[in-house]
Amino acid sequence: MSLDRMQRLLGSLLGQSEFELIRFENQPSKGGAGVPDAIIQSSVRLLIETKTVRGTVGIEQIVRHLERLNNASETTALLLVLTPDDISPKVLDELDDSRVVWASFVMVDQAIDEILDDKSEVVSEREAFLMRELQSMLAAEGLLANANDVAIVAARSAWPEYNELHAYICQPNRPFQQVSRMGFYSQGVIYPLVPKIIEAFDEIEIRRNKHQGELGDLVNRLVENELRPLGERFKVLILSAPEAPETLKLPCAIPNDKLSKSGEPIAFTMGQRYVASEALLRAKTTTDLD
Repeated sequence: MSLDRMQRLLGSLLGQSEFELIRFENQPSKGGAGVPDAIIQSSVRLLIETKTVRGTVGIEQIVRHLERLNNASETTALLLVLTPDDISPKVLDELDDSRVVWASFVMVDQAIDEILDDKSEVVSEREAFLMRELQSMLAAEGLLANANDVAIVAARSAWPEYNELHAYICQPNRPFQQVSRMGFYSQGVIYPLVPKIIEAFDEIEIRRNKHQGELGDLVNRLVENELRPLGERFKVLILSAPEAPETLKLPCAIPNDKLSKSGEPIAFTMGQRYVASEALLRAKTTTDLD
């Protein structure tokens, strides 16, 4: 993985979008009388403690790691605790040390999705393959299972398409965690309809009269209305209809109030994020989902 991608991934986990492992600067004018052509500088010590079993973070071990940081000469000295827990372990909250940052493997999975779905990121095929392999490994080890049963997807076009077709269509074999519902985010809100996933098909060819049942009816509509190119393949999720009893109805749309470190508005998701349906029912804004 490239340094830029590694820094973005770590920044997502640490909650520091400006996080830098190494800083490159051309012709620095500060810090001395001379002006060199370039400077490469680093002042970071990042300790990482991982657990693969929930509820196994011990305070004694964390304290020992912090003692190691006490002797750090670097400007940035942090301890990242990575676990499969759904929420931050209680012992870390009670410790209340700003040098300790907790993240879950689910957050790693989501951060990778955000990178790969970001149109402004130029990710090589090799990098994309390695990141998807990491996601597959985390899933195979059972480190992604959690209480979040809803995948919220970026939905500028998917939201109106759901209302018309009662389905979600995306690139073939797109990975999702094991969820039972899908939500839609666009125009600064999470929409109030959260349908149930009836059936999922990883790779479906768009071809008239090729498929049977509800899937066949959907694909035929896509062909007839020229909504997808004939012969191409897509992942298809059949969803419960807006008026169906299986569809979760929120009290109202949930406005997004997420801000960057600099105070600028940022999207709730540019790809997909996972939340609990119970949290959606209680949330007034997207901050309540964090």
